[in-house]
Amino acid sequence: MIQRFAFDNVLSFKGPQEFTMLAAPRQERLFDDSQNFSEHTKDSKTLLSGVVYGANASGKSNLIQALFHFHRFVVTGNQNLENQELSVPNFRLDEAFTHKASVFEMECRWKGINYRYGFSLTARAIEEEWLYVKDKRESEVFYRNRQDFTIPAKNKILNELTSKRMVHSKALLVTIGAQFNDVSCAGFLDWVYHLNIISGIEDRLYRDYTVRRMKESNDFSRKVVDLIKFADFGIEDISISSMPRHNPTFNSAGEFESSTIDDLISKRFVMNSAGKPELKDFHFGRFESEGTQKFAHIAGPILDILEKGGILVIDELDTKLHPELTERLVLMFHNKMLNSNHAQLIFTSHNTNLLGARIFRRDQIFFVEKDPFGASHLYSLATFKKNGKSPRNDEDLEANYLKGRYGALPFLGDFDNRLNR
Repeated sequence: MIQRFAFDNVLSFKGPQEFTMLAAPRQERLFDDSQNFSEHTKDSKTLLSGVVYGANASGKSNLIQALFHFHRFVVTGNQNLENQELSVPNFRLDEAFTHKASVFEMECRWKGINYRYGFSLTARAIEEEWLYVKDKRESEVFYRNRQDFTIPAKNKILNELTSKRMVHSKALLVTIGAQFNDVSCAGFLDWVYHLNIISGIEDRLYRDYTVRRMKESNDFSRKVVDLIKFADFGIEDISISSMPRHNPTFNSAGEFESSTIDDLISKRFVMNSAGKPELKDFHFGRFESEGTQKFAHIAGPILDILEKGGILVIDELDTKLHPELTERLVLMFHNKMLNSNHAQLIFTSHNTNLLGARIFRRDQIFFVEKDPFGASHLYSLATFKKNGKSPRNDEDLEANYLKGRYGALPFLGDFDNRLNR
C-alpha cells in the first residue's frame, strides 16, 4: 500500500509535493467511513482509495506520470548507461531547475513491513539514494551520497556489492541489491512490481490482458462476467472466440507458426420471429457501447488487483463511464470482503458527482492547481484552508468545488467575450 509519495522538481511540479494515503485522525460524521481504510495498528490507518481533481493541463496526469517515472527508474535500475545521460523528468519552465536533481521518495507497506525508499538524480548520476525498513522501529538498510555508501555491517550482500564497485554511478543500489537477494531490497522491489499504472483513455491496451486471464481461469472469467452483469448492461454472458490470424507469424527459429486472434462475444436475449426471447451472440467490439467495452477491458486489471493486493493507478478512470458505474468501482475497493488483501485504487477524474456521493473522506480527495508561472501544486481537501478555516464536515463538496471554493478549476477569464468577437 502507498502510504506517502513525495517528489520535487518533477515534470510540472517545480517544488516539493506530497501525496499521502495515511488516514487523518478525524472521521466523517455523515456516512460510515470504516470501510475506507485499512487499519494496521491503533495509530496507523491507510486509505484504500484516492481521487484527484483539477482543470485540464493543471498537472493531474503529471502526478500519475511522476509515479510512473518512479516505477520505471526502480524497475530498470538505470543500468547499462555508461555512455548515456539519464532521462530526468525535471521542471522545464525555469532554467534554474533544468539541471537540478529530481527527487522521489516512497513510503509503503507490504507484507507487514513498512519501507521508506528514495533517490535524487540528475542527467549525470544518482546524487542520493536511501532505504529504511520498519517492523517495530525504523532501521537503515543503506544511505548513499553519490558513490559513498553507508551500510550497516549486518547487510553483507550490499556491503560486498559496494566494496567490489559493482554499483554504477547511474544505477540504483536497491535494484541491484534485489537481484543479489538482499532481503530488504527484494521485499521493496516486490512491492514495486505490484504498483500498476494504466491509462483510462487507452483502455483497449488492457483488453488482451483481460481476455488472457479469462482463458487461463474459469473462475476469473466468471468474475468478469458477474462484474459486467452487475453493471447492468443487459449482457447475459460473455465468451471468447478464437479466429485464425490473417498475417503469418514466425517463431524465434524463423519457422512459420500458426496463430489465432482472441475476441470477446457478448450474449444477449433477443426476440425471435415467434416473439420469444432467444440468446444470441454479438461481436463485443462492434455491437457494445464504448462505455461497456471500456468496463470489460479494465475489468481484468481491477479484479487482478482485488485478488492479489497491490495498487492500481488509473489516469482518467471515468472516461466513457457513467458516474454511477465509477462509483461502484470505487465501492468495490471499500468492500472488505471483496478487497480482503487491502488493494488500493488511485485515479484522476472530472466526475464531480463522486464528491456528492458521500463515499470519500476529505483526506481521500486531492486537487492539482497550476499557478501563473506554469508550476503545479498538489493538496488534499483535508489540509485545505480558506481564511484560516477547513471545510466543514457537512459541506456540499460538489457544489463548493464547482463554485471554485477549493481552487483547482480552469480560469476562463473573458472566454465568452472572445467567442463573441
